Amino acid sequence: MGFASSSSTARAVASLSNAGKGRVLVTRSSRPSPSLVPLRSLNRDHTRSFASSRESASVASSSGQSSGSRAALGLSLALLAGAIGGYLVASDLQLEAGARSTSPEPSTPPASSNFSQALSQLKQHFADEQDCVSTEPTDLEAKGFSLWCQHDASLPQVVVYPTCTDDVVAIVNIARENGVALVPFAGGTCLEAHWYAPRDPKTGETIPTISMAFERMDALLEHDEDSGYVRVQPGLGWQDLNEDLKSRGSKLFWPVDPGPGSAFGGMLATGGSGTGAVRYGTMKGDLILNVTVVLPSGEVIKTRSDARKSSVGPDLTKLFLGSEGTLGVITEVTLRLVPRLKESVVTVAFDSVDQACRASQAILNHGVGVSSIELLDDVMLKAINFASKPDPPHAERPSLFIKFSGSDVHTSEDQRLTRKLVAEHGADLSTLRTSRDEAEVEALWESRKVALWSAMQYRGEGARCWTTDCCVPIARLPDYMKQVKEDLAKSNLVAPIVSHVGDGNFHALIVYKDGDKEEFARAKDVVHRMVHLAQDLGGTATGEHGVGRGKREYLERELGPGTVQLLRSIKNMLDPTGFMNPGTLLLPEGGDVATHAH
Repeated sequence: MGFASSSSTARAVASLSNAGKGRVLVTRSSRPSPSLVPLRSLNRDHTRSFASSRESASVASSSGQSSGSRAALGLSLALLAGAIGGYLVASDLQLEAGARSTSPEPSTPPASSNFSQALSQLKQHFADEQDCVSTEPTDLEAKGFSLWCQHDASLPQVVVYPTCTDDVVAIVNIARENGVALVPFAGGTCLEAHWYAPRDPKTGETIPTISMAFERMDALLEHDEDSGYVRVQPGLGWQDLNEDLKSRGSKLFWPVDPGPGSAFGGMLATGGSGTGAVRYGTMKGDLILNVTVVLPSGEVIKTRSDARKSSVGPDLTKLFLGSEGTLGVITEVTLRLVPRLKESVVTVAFDSVDQACRASQAILNHGVGVSSIELLDDVMLKAINFASKPDPPHAERPSLFIKFSGSDVHTSEDQRLTRKLVAEHGADLSTLRTSRDEAEVEALWESRKVALWSAMQYRGEGARCWTTDCCVPIARLPDYMKQVKEDLAKSNLVAPIVSHVGDGNFHALIVYKDGDKEEFARAKDVVHRMVHLAQDLGGTATGEHGVGRGKREYLERELGPGTVQLLRSIKNMLDPTGFMNPGTLLLPEGGDVATHAH
C-alpha cells in the first residue's frame, strides 16, 4: 500500500508505426517530484527522512533479446529440468533415508564479497551519468526503511538507478562477480521487507548490498491499441499507466490495482493483485503476456511472444512471477489491457461481518457483474471517518463497497439484484448509497484506497503499522474473520480490517506505538496465529503481499517439504552463488537469527 504523485507522468511520443493500426512506440520525459497527498504519495513518504526524488534527464530505452537470448532460454529450460531432476533424486533419497534433504540453499553472497571493487566498477559504468550511483544517506534510508510495515531498517550500501536493460545486465554482472547482494526496488510499497538489504543468517548483520532502483526505468515503451497490449518498464506505476492511456484517448486500461503507488516491478515480483482481482485476476494471471528478464548469469531472455495465447512449451513467464527478485530481474513486461467501462459504486452496512461475507457470496453466486467487492469492518470505517472526514460520514459498521462496470442497462439490473440480495442477508438499506456520477464513484472508492493512511492517522503520532494479509477459501472467510477479530480484541490491539471479500483475501492493519516492545510482541503473536488459522482452513499465509522476509517460516507448513525443496533446487540452479535478493522467500536451511522484526 502506498501513495504516489497525484499528477500524471508526462509522456512524449518517440515514434509512430502502423499508425492506422493504433500501435504507438513511446518513451517518457522526466518525472516530476511527487506531491505528498493522501492516495498517491505513501510510497514516496515511507521514511522519516525520505530521499528526494531526482529528475532523470536520460531517455529510457528498451533492449530486446540479446544475441544469446535463444541460448539463454535453452539454458534456462535445461537448468529448470536439471532442478526438477535434482529434486526428484533428492526426494528419492529422502524416502530411502527417511529424512529431509539438507542440500544447502545459498542464503548470503560468498564470504569473499568485494564491495569496494563493485562500487568502483558501478561508478565506472555510469561515468557519464554520475548521479545514477548514490551513497547519500537519504537515498540509502529510502531503500531500506518504511513506516508502513513492521520491519526494522536494513539499509543498502549503495543505490543504483539503471535506465535500460543493458544497465541492469552490467549491474547484475558486477554484483555477481564481486559477491555483493543485489536487491531490486520498484515502487517501495511491498510490506514484507522484500527490498530491504539482507542480513547474515548467522550474525544478523546487514551484508554488503546494492539496491537497484527503477525510478528511471518507468517508461511506457509500446502501446498497441488494436492488439490490446502495452510494453512497460518495471518502475512504471499502474496508476500512471492508466492516466497515460486515458490521456491518449485509449478505450483500454490496466485493471489490476494493488496499493496506490505500486509499480509493475514489485507487482510482478510479489504476484500481487488488488480490489479488481475478483473480476480480472492477479499479477500471476493471463493478463501478463511475457516478461524480459536478466538472469543471474547476466543473460537476457524474453519468456514468450506477444500473442494472447501460445502452446509452445511450459509458460516460463510464470516461473518469475512471485519469485521476489530471487531468480532474475524483470526489466520489461508486456501487459494485456481490458476495455474501460463505465463504473458505479454501491456501499451498504450490516450488523455483522458474517452477514456482509454471506451477502458477498450470494452476489457472486448469482452472477452479478461486479468488478470489485470489498468488506471494511467497523474499526476501519471509524478510522476513515476520523482521518478523511467524508461527507456524509460512513456508517461505522461492517460494510460492503461494491464496484460495477458495464453499460447503464447491465449496471442497473446488477444493482437491482444486489439490493435484493443484500436485503436478504440483513443489510441496513437506510445506509445504502449509490454513486450518481464519476465524481461520486471516485469519492466513494477513495475511502477504500486510503485504508492504510487512515489507520495510521487514527492511531496518532508515533504509529507504526503491521500490515498483514492471508487468504482462505471464500466459504470459510466468515468463520475466519470472526475468529481473528475475537483474537485481536482479546489482545487489546487496534487493528482495522479490510478484505477483498470476493476472493477470500483478508488484511489486518495492526497499528501500534513505535518502540512499544510489549505491544509489538502481542501483534507478532496474533499474526502468527492468524497465519496458522488460515492454513488450517485450507488457505495461505499471504494472498497478495508476498513472502519476503516476514513469512518465510510458514512456507513448509503450507507447501510441504518437497515443494520447498523444489523451490530451493530452482534457486540453486539459476543463482548458484545466491547473490540475487538473498534471504527473501526461502529461509536458510540452517536457520536465521535475524527475524527482520523488532
